[in-house]
Amino acid sequence: MLSRTAGVAAIALVVALAGCTNLGGPPTSVALTEEQGFPVDAPFDEPEFGDTWAGEPIGWLSDDRSTITIVTYGSSGCTFIATAIDRIDERRVSIAFEQAPAEACSDDLAPRTHVLAAPAGLSDGTVIAEVSTRLSAFGNAEPRVKRLPLQTVETWSEGTSETIATHLEEQDGEDLPDRWPEPGEPFAYWADNRDSLRVVTYGSGSCPPPVLVLTAASASELEVVFGLGPDIPCTLDLAATIHVLQVPAGLSAGDITLTLITVQVDGTSTEQTTLVVD
Repeated sequence: MLSRTAGVAAIALVVALAGCTNLGGPPTSVALTEEQGFPVDAPFDEPEFGDTWAGEPIGWLSDDRSTITIVTYGSSGCTFIATAIDRIDERRVSIAFEQAPAEACSDDLAPRTHVLAAPAGLSDGTVIAEVSTRLSAFGNAEPRVKRLPLQTVETWSEGTSETIATHLEEQDGEDLPDRWPEPGEPFAYWADNRDSLRVVTYGSGSCPPPVLVLTAASASELEVVFGLGPDIPCTLDLAATIHVLQVPAGLSAGDITLTLITVQVDGTSTEQTTLVVD
């Protein structure tokens, strides 16, 4: 596993070699507040740099859902500035960040906390933020986009779920697909003539991850967010759990891809994509 120190050093080398000259003025911030550092009132500890997290943004909603906090990571000499926040639909927002210009970028990977007003019209529950970070200090680089689940501080560790979860051996009377994945692979298939969706996860049979939200990103793309399991002792097995989900309206009749976003205890998230099997 790559240590945080080694990861910072690697990023620092790229920054030092590339430089950070930008003749334009600083971007205009749309944040309520922006300041360096990781907030002490975050709902989790600051993540450790490693194989599953490489400095991508993390964030959460305030308990009254009026603000969104995003922590970005990058050079403290070329800080990220929030330039736009927009509501995509009731479950999704887009947030854009650009770097401030500087004569030279510092060679660190520093956290910067941005508090933004949440757009009106967001529904209750988990919201997916499409966070775009553009290294504009190096020129007009292509933005990097991270799909980030946002929950409130008070519900971060709760195991609430919008799914019916059952163990594989309990699926009597239901036809299972001919192709079945190796344990750990993302897998999903249709049931009831596409009226419902089955998503298979692997892990402790006593603590299956709860589904926080299932949304349609487009007519051919679904996104499902898995939250933290219950805070109880879990069995150390690798059981298959089938999550039975209602399908959002408006999907096409063709191939549908499903992105599985899994929330981690440190606020980071992992992402896998699979094709839903007929």
